Amino acid sequence: MIVTHSRPTIDQDDIRAVSRVLASGNIAQGKKVKEFENELAKLVGTKHAIACSSGTTALHLALLGLGVGPRDEVIMPSYVCSSVYQATLHTHATPKVVDIDLTDLNLSADTIKQQLSPRTKALIVPHMFGTPAKLDELLELGIPIIEDCAQSLGAEHKGRKVGSIGELSIFSFYATKMITTGEGGMVLTNNSEFYSRINDARDCDNKPPIPTKYNYKMTDFQAALGLSQLKKLQHFIQRRRQIASLYTSRFSEHNVTVSREHPDRMSVFYRYIVMVDKLEYVQRNAKKKGVMCEKPVWKPLHNSLTNAKCPNADYAYAHALSVPLYPGLSEEEIQYVVENLETIFRKMDESAKIPMTHYNIINK
Repeated sequence: MIVTHSRPTIDQDDIRAVSRVLASGNIAQGKKVKEFENELAKLVGTKHAIACSSGTTALHLALLGLGVGPRDEVIMPSYVCSSVYQATLHTHATPKVVDIDLTDLNLSADTIKQQLSPRTKALIVPHMFGTPAKLDELLELGIPIIEDCAQSLGAEHKGRKVGSIGELSIFSFYATKMITTGEGGMVLTNNSEFYSRINDARDCDNKPPIPTKYNYKMTDFQAALGLSQLKKLQHFIQRRRQIASLYTSRFSEHNVTVSREHPDRMSVFYRYIVMVDKLEYVQRNAKKKGVMCEKPVWKPLHNSLTNAKCPNADYAYAHALSVPLYPGLSEEEIQYVVENLETIFRKMDESAKIPMTHYNIINK
């Protein structure tokens, strides 16, 4: 049996929804895109939404909406995908990379304080792997926040949906995200000025060329898929949390550190992360059995791009492993994942001379 690390969950309702739009001939940005924008804004709890072509373009538009430009600085975590960094470069601002909090793998307010300057224009705050960041601590810094909800649609911070708390938020609908449009993204905000600025920048047709405009539009057939997927979001979340609960109950019996819940912050478990001492050993032996586990971040940004020291990001890179978890997993596949990983963990337990240092202990 082969259990892939992730895969989209597409059913016949999704296919019919896309087919109807394709058959209509109205396939570019139109009524379905607007409907998708309205439904997501309603779900998250914001006044405005702007659909676009990807999560990266959503980040770029959000930064433009906030007025970020040359000489400004944008703070972001090192332990994140490079699109956050790339979107900031598109605005000609300076990215400033900081460390994470190992208790939740999210941006750390303590490390941000050391990097603040009069030029700090924004914080990009990813809710990593579906777990909301500690937004209260970050809001106290007084810097405008862009919530990066690419992995966290439906997650909640103290009863509020993530994406409704910062000045702006962005979402991604890549193939294996919480819901998918194949490729696609969206920016949400309550600020009418930001909305107007972003809406103007998204589309370059029939507009003056200054200031710069972009062709960042979403198509109606993508939006039709997004609307169909959105109807199933609560089921997707319930299923993810159910699988995560099983993983936690089984894996916590071994010498690994499991993903965990946090008070007042409901995770949607976009990824299920285990911290292991022998990452390559676990990954290699799981692959031999057809269980595809992956490092959830390709490489911390600071290792490639700056001289910043981010020891927690380095630790996460060396120890964090993402176990297959998505709504389309069958019961047979779930049991296969559990049984094979438990066999590997058991061998590690037997060979370990000292207990693993749990990652929250080293967090500063």
